[in-house]
Amino acid sequence: MKKALLYVLLAAAAVYFAWQIAHVDKQKGFTEAVPVWIENDSAQAIESRIRSDFRLTRAEALAKIQEKHPEVTEADLDRFIANHYVEAKMIDGQQFFHRKSPGNLELLNPDYNGGRRYRGDHASAARISYVDSVLNYYKGTNPEGRAHKVTYSFSIDVPFDSALVGDTLRVWMPLPLNNPEGGRQSDVTILDAEPANYVTSDGRSMHNTVYFAAPAASAPGDTVHFEYVGSFVTRGAWMAADEIQKRLKPYDKNSDTYRRYTQVELPHVIRLDSLAKAIVGDETNPFRQSEMVYDYIIRTYPWAGAREYSTIECMPEYVVTEGHGDCGQVSLLYISLMRTLGVPARWESGWMLHPGEKNLHDWAEVYFEGIGWLPVDVSFGRYTTSDNPDVVGFYSHGIDGHRFATNQGVCGELYPAKKFVRSETVDFQLGEVECSKGNLFYPGWNSNLRLIKVEPVAE
Repeated sequence: MKKALLYVLLAAAAVYFAWQIAHVDKQKGFTEAVPVWIENDSAQAIESRIRSDFRLTRAEALAKIQEKHPEVTEADLDRFIANHYVEAKMIDGQQFFHRKSPGNLELLNPDYNGGRRYRGDHASAARISYVDSVLNYYKGTNPEGRAHKVTYSFSIDVPFDSALVGDTLRVWMPLPLNNPEGGRQSDVTILDAEPANYVTSDGRSMHNTVYFAAPAASAPGDTVHFEYVGSFVTRGAWMAADEIQKRLKPYDKNSDTYRRYTQVELPHVIRLDSLAKAIVGDETNPFRQSEMVYDYIIRTYPWAGAREYSTIECMPEYVVTEGHGDCGQVSLLYISLMRTLGVPARWESGWMLHPGEKNLHDWAEVYFEGIGWLPVDVSFGRYTTSDNPDVVGFYSHGIDGHRFATNQGVCGELYPAKKFVRSETVDFQLGEVECSKGNLFYPGWNSNLRLIKVEPVAE
């Protein structure tokens, strides 16, 4: 009798756990005492995120791929895995596929990707116009070409859930960096906020934030709304290649900048000596090294939809092993390779604000002695559809004026300090929410960046 009861209880527990995993993507609140999206154990949180990311069974993955490519067989699927066109993982003895695998196959398989060879080689006319605008500013023909005043709102909504009643919500939202080195953002102003009381990080974290606290919703159907309205000026930047070469000086290897930004920062900034040497050979000029690393990455590692960053142990190693990466992953590979070569490089991230293309985005910066910090957007690649060499080479030492930079590093502590594991353990773009029970992962809340007005600024 006891053994039979034990089997019943174990079966019930298994069903409940499976239900939790199956519902990890729901956007509304749950009624359980501790919903699956409340995370209070870091290891369990990462395990849950892996299971959520790798949610497609083999049969489901094959069926989704066959919707576009009915000729694909079981044997083809194994070949796709071997070629790293799709990503699969064994979980509890069963093969599961990454939820983005069907879409990534379209990007990574040369038979399906429309002839794309490397990043940037299919740049649209609109993308090229953003580059032209910045170049014309530097040529003195367009005083409004590189800067925009952006007025925007950022909001987070946390719906009612019985598990949150009587608790306090702690919320962090991204805020633009103000007057960072390089001077590409300034005049950051908070115009309005709800709740009215907030705390800004003010340089106490590499992630620039606005922090709020308020009681959770107490009645079904209610939602707690956090929002601030802000404005800032964002600028593009660029320097001609021959000007960089002319102004380049030997590094002061005793300077704080050199020592800080050439060091290893585990787990995502590492030494890659063999690969770095293979890319640059005997080249010692830091600008030419940067160009060689940039070209190697954009030609070797195509873009693909990413796993949750928190589930990847080392981003540069992941890119090299899997043969692809999104914007943040290849930026960390670039930073790691440059630091390995003794060239200071660092992270910058937030949002891209291009008309009709607003999205999360990550890029890098490189430091040249005698010049300072220059932006490097590896993911945007080479715009070879243009016949202007300055346009083609723009993003290896320049950036457009449609950015919202909020981070100058990865894996930093938030201010005020967060008590539980972060939803974004590496980057900080969507915001963070927690209560006294744990971190609230994305299914428990929604965030939104809304552009109110974007105006060119004459300089």
